[in-house]
Amino acid sequence: MSRLTVSVTDFGAKPNDDALQTDKFQKAIDYCFEKGGGEGTVPEGEYLIGDIRLRSNITFHLLKNAVIKGSRNFEDFYNVENDKYDPIKIDNTLVWKSPSNRTPEYANLWLYSGVSKWNVGLIRIMNSENVEIIGEEGSVIDGQNCYCPGGEENYRGAHGISVQFCKNLRFSGYTIRHTGNWAHCISDSKNIITENLTVLGGHDGVHYRGCDNVEVKNCKIKTGDDAVAGFDNINVHITDCELGSACSVFRFGGRNVLIENCTACGPCEYPFRGSMTDEEKSAGAYTSKTARYNTNAFFIYFVDETRKLREKQGNIIVRNCKVKNIDRLLRINLSGIETWQKGTPPDDITFENITADGMAKWINAYGNDECAFTLKLKNIDYTMRDGFEENSFMMLGKYKDISLENVKVHNFKGDTLIKTWGDLDKIHLDNFVCDGLDESKYIKKADDEFDVRYI
Repeated sequence: MSRLTVSVTDFGAKPNDDALQTDKFQKAIDYCFEKGGGEGTVPEGEYLIGDIRLRSNITFHLLKNAVIKGSRNFEDFYNVENDKYDPIKIDNTLVWKSPSNRTPEYANLWLYSGVSKWNVGLIRIMNSENVEIIGEEGSVIDGQNCYCPGGEENYRGAHGISVQFCKNLRFSGYTIRHTGNWAHCISDSKNIITENLTVLGGHDGVHYRGCDNVEVKNCKIKTGDDAVAGFDNINVHITDCELGSACSVFRFGGRNVLIENCTACGPCEYPFRGSMTDEEKSAGAYTSKTARYNTNAFFIYFVDETRKLREKQGNIIVRNCKVKNIDRLLRINLSGIETWQKGTPPDDITFENITADGMAKWINAYGNDECAFTLKLKNIDYTMRDGFEENSFMMLGKYKDISLENVKVHNFKGDTLIKTWGDLDKIHLDNFVCDGLDESKYIKKADDEFDVRYI
């Protein structure tokens, strides 16, 4: 029995028309849903839409050279309120608050309820299963840097794809670019395949919170914010991706996380949008002469207080990756001063078979008194960037165990390679080499605690 397939043009959608096509797209999707599931196709051409809602057993298929452009008017993303099956009333009493003014209860409503202004997206998927978004060559989802003065940080608009409480999802083949907020915002969902995507500009490329069984493979992600982000995730595999960011390549946490065979290079060709001028943000500008483009870190451990962790984070492995011209390889700072690193450290993180060239700042690993952590570096080739040769290789504190095996450091000209105010007997060196540096200068225990604001 063949699967039902319809085209959005069968329901009145017109390519290359300046009018919104939202209702025509939704009619095609709803027709498939009423028939028990099916595939809604989008032919070649450009289509302007607000928000559309996908449902269980639906494939949304962008054919060759099909381009969906999201409206730049944020008010066009409230169509879910008139949904014929399961309307979502957007609660406009929930307004953006800075993290320092946000209680965990408020953060839960703002971030995870699915009904706040922050959850708005070009494509919404909620309480559904067996949903696919797939694209052929030349297919594009373009958020046009949607602007919302009442959004996050008083400028962020709609996500590209916003997902809550779903299972069995597949995202494949398309390019998604210039989204007003995250390109893929996925929370409290499981069994998610993200493959063969290109994500350009905008904010976070793929962001998962509270998700299980996540695959990200063969993707190209070059964003103005974090490329791959999220925490409280269980069983994650990220592989064979080409990554770039004007923030962090990975800002991630979870249990059983494997990242492998990825490349990352800075600076990014897209700016960190938070550093753009207000005029540039409101105009949806793609570039800026004053914003920053540097990549802060390859991997930042991520946890915060917006949700209770379902399992202790740990067994995080990063291997077989190449990193170039990024400021820092790894940052863990659980001192409590950083908004997105408040909570418990991971049990353990392992980096192995890593080539890091042109690094500007030290690796820092700083835990807290609640739970010490283990960090392993194995088969690491690390070169300091010209002009930053005097920066230390590592700064450490409040750890359970640090293991450095087959680690080589090049172009270092400072006084001490590893600075710590933790116990020296918890740092283990095995075939650790720094070009031209006497071993007596490898490790130094500080007399006073570091100022954690700067590690």
